[in-house]
Amino acid sequence: NNIRDLKQAIADKENPLKVAHTRLDKRSLRPNVELCRDPVQYRLVGEVGEITVSIDRLRMRLAEAEASLMALLRNKERLEDDIEVKTN
Repeated sequence: NNIRDLKQAIADKENPLKVAHTRLDKRSLRPNVELCRDPVQYRLVGEVGEITVSIDRLRMRLAEAEASLMALLRNKERLEDDIEVKTN
């Protein structure tokens, strides 16, 4: 459940990241406007950075959760093997 939630949270962040990247790209393609650094530009760059950091953190938590799950599954298998040996 936790792993599924983390994957969903990552997926939920990807579209806003795409939107922010698209806005930045569109701003750089405006006709007759020199490339400028205005508050909107800074905010978009900041938004991309914030979303990217958030996705990176979620991916790290997902990797940790998957590693924990694998360790638990290995432990369960070992315990089941031990029980089987003891019952025979």
